[in-house]
Amino acid sequence: MERYAGALEEAVDGARQQERHYQLLSALQSLVKELPSSFQQRLSYTTLSDLALALLDGTVFEIVQGLLEIQHLTEKSLYNQRLRLQNEHRAPLLVRPPAASPH
Repeated sequence: MERYAGALEEAVDGARQQERHYQLLSALQSLVKELPSSFQQRLSYTTLSDLALALLDGTVFEIVQGLLEIQHLTEKSLYNQRLRLQNEHRAPLLVRPPAASPH
């Protein structure tokens, strides 16, 4: 009986995955229709189907999320570096002694 329940569960999971694959494939096909025809010709059904299958795996989303976090940290670091450099360049102007008056 357990074997039957396991097989049924696998079939349901397979059906869900197939439905999700179809949804992703349909969404990708809709996006491709918005592209110029020269690009549409390069994206075959097989390519779109393979892309949809890759999207089913959460690994892609985890990689993108990790890259997004790295980008945010890099941007924050560069922004702070820019502020620090601006302050360093501004500081000599503020501390500069008054010019001696010619007599």
